[in-house]
Amino acid sequence: MDSDALQRLCTGNSLSVVGAGYDWFDELSGLVEAMRAGQQFDAVVLGLHANGMKALPLLLDVAAEADCPLPVLYVVHDSEMALAHRLPSRMRAPPSFQMLASPVDDGALLAWLNGLDLWDRRVEGAGRRKASGG
Repeated sequence: MDSDALQRLCTGNSLSVVGAGYDWFDELSGLVEAMRAGQQFDAVVLGLHANGMKALPLLLDVAAEADCPLPVLYVVHDSEMALAHRLPSRMRAPPSFQMLASPVDDGALLAWLNGLDLWDRRVEGAGRRKASGG
């Protein structure tokens, strides 16, 4: 199992432990396709790694397909934390930008998920949908 698959598995397990529903996509393009097919999501949980950096422009497609702004949680292994500084500034802008170290602490993940309720109240017309793990 490669490290990216292991990270997805661990993050998916953590989402399940804290009671969050999620859909798992190996790549952001799968999320974009699901959104084009009509699926809606509360947020995006994205594993940030060296190979994944080239897929980040697809976040703009995700934003274009969403019916409202989506918060993004970047999950980053300590050894790849420097990658966060390579994100374009618009992708690091609060309040949507959040980052947790991998493996994700369940308490920190739950706190972020609970914050989605506050996010929904700030975004007019936002409804509760599933988090998307990628």
